[in-house]
Amino acid sequence: MAHVVLEMSMTLDGVIATPGVSVGYPLGVDDHVVHEWTRPQLFDGAVPRDDRDGIVDTEPARIDREAAERMFEATGAFVVGRRTFDLGEARWGDDPILQGRPCFVVTSREREPVVRGGSRFEFVTGGVAEAVALASKTASAAAVCILGGAEVARQALAEGLVDEARLHLVPVLLGGGSRLFPDTAERRVELEVLSVAQGARATHLQYRVLRGTPLE
Repeated sequence: MAHVVLEMSMTLDGVIATPGVSVGYPLGVDDHVVHEWTRPQLFDGAVPRDDRDGIVDTEPARIDREAAERMFEATGAFVVGRRTFDLGEARWGDDPILQGRPCFVVTSREREPVVRGGSRFEFVTGGVAEAVALASKTASAAAVCILGGAEVARQALAEGLVDEARLHLVPVLLGGGSRLFPDTAERRVELEVLSVAQGARATHLQYRVLRGTPLE
């Protein structure tokens, strides 16, 4: 099995998708609040930025840029949920959003594989574990990255499939939206801190996922 990484951006109150999720706004109407730190224009060589962009320190900007780049550096395949794919498909078009890596979509509805932006999307009806197993075979020695949505992420953690969690925490309390972690869970998952890095727009937390235990 390949090294499996869960990679998610979230607000301080745990929101990964703002209210108003739709085909036009697959991550919510105010999705920029959660994912602005990943935007390439923030790292186009013109840092330090002026106060209009809020970036005046080259070191935090570099930390954000490297955190965004790290998602692809050692990743051989991705796993996402069907809702994530359905909402993103029209918006992505032929943009190489996954830089040509294959992606396995967890779904209950069969569909023939499709190619978007140089990436082959294969639809897996056997659950998260099967999707991760197929992605591991495809990724070979590289890592498998789970990008969400929230339900796929939670299932992967509950089933002990995740080796590492990279959570990118943006400094805002939204008070509503789709949260990554529920109020209750069947298992407690222990995490070991690997690194904490403060970027210009997000705090980047890296954890090793230890064995989960059932809650009594």
